Amino acid sequence: MIIVTANVIDFLAALIQVGSGSIKKKSKILLVQILQLLMQAVSMLLLGGVTGAVSNVLSCFRNYLCYKEKLNGFWKAILIGASILMTVLLNDQGLLGILPAAVCTLYILFMDVKDPIKFKILVTLSFVPWMVYHFILKSYVGAIFDGATIITNGITLYFMIKEKRAAKNKT
Repeated sequence: MIIVTANVIDFLAALIQVGSGSIKKKSKILLVQILQLLMQAVSMLLLGGVTGAVSNVLSCFRNYLCYKEKLNGFWKAILIGASILMTVLLNDQGLLGILPAAVCTLYILFMDVKDPIKFKILVTLSFVPWMVYHFILKSYVGAIFDGATIITNGITLYFMIKEKRAAKNKT
C-alpha cells in the first residue's frame, strides 16, 4: 500500500512538473518546482529514499534562492555542504544513497552555465541517475517520467544543436 501511495503522490508531482512546462516566467517555474519537489520528497520518504528526499528539500532552497536572485558561490557551497553532510549522516542505502548528493552537487556547480545547449545537456544528464534512483526505490511513476523527460530533452537538444549549426552555416 505504501508503494501505491508513494506512486500516486509522485504522479501528482509529475503532473505539476509537466504542467510547469507551459509556464513562461522563470520565477513562476521555480515556485511551481518547489511544490513538485516537496511532493516528490514525501514520495521518496515513504519509499525509504531519505537522501533523495533531503536532496529535493535542498533543491527547494536552491530554487527559492534562485527565485530571489541570491544564489551565489556562498549559497552554492552551503547547499553542496549540506547535501554531502546529510548524505553522510542519513545514508542507509549504500552507493544508491549517494546518487542524490552527487547529482545535486554537479547540478549546483554547473547550473549557471550560459550556453543554453550546455545547460540543456546538464539538465538532461541530471535526470539519468534520478531515473535509476526512482526505479530502484519502486517509484515507478517517477522513473517513467524521468525517462520521458530524458527523451523529450534529448529531442529538444537535437533541434537546438541543429539550429545552432544552421545559424553558423549562414554566417
